[in-house]
Amino acid sequence: MFDLAWSELAVVGLVAVLVLGPKELPQAMRTMAKVMRKMRGLTAELQGHMNEIVRQADLDEVRQSIQKFSTTNLSSEVAKAVDPTGELTAQLNAPMAPEAASDGTGGEAVAIAEATPDQPPALPPTEPQHPAPSSEAAPGPVSATAT
Repeated sequence: MFDLAWSELAVVGLVAVLVLGPKELPQAMRTMAKVMRKMRGLTAELQGHMNEIVRQADLDEVRQSIQKFSTTNLSSEVAKAVDPTGELTAQLNAPMAPEAASDGTGGEAVAIAEATPDQPPALPPTEPQHPAPSSEAAPGPVSATAT
């Protein structure tokens, strides 16, 4: 601990015997041992308090992060993560243009109304819609009679 060699300890012991005398040396050693125990106990207590302070600081950081997380609006954070530029939301909320509504089969696609929580979405009709006959003369039935 103090990095003393045996020769240095021998010098300290010889000085202690000469200064204190052989009668008082055991009592002085007991007193010194009590002081050392007391100092070790105080050091351990101080170390325990320092560790408690560090734990409290760590707990305060954890509490702050939990409070920050609990006050965060989760839906907006998810929206930011999924669609940071807002393009996807704009495309989903924009009305469909008539030329973009074509389903590629020659007929027009039926737009489905937005669903509200109280109403189910409107479904497209199950039968195909045929266009109304035009006013132009359509060729009539061909007769099988020959002249």
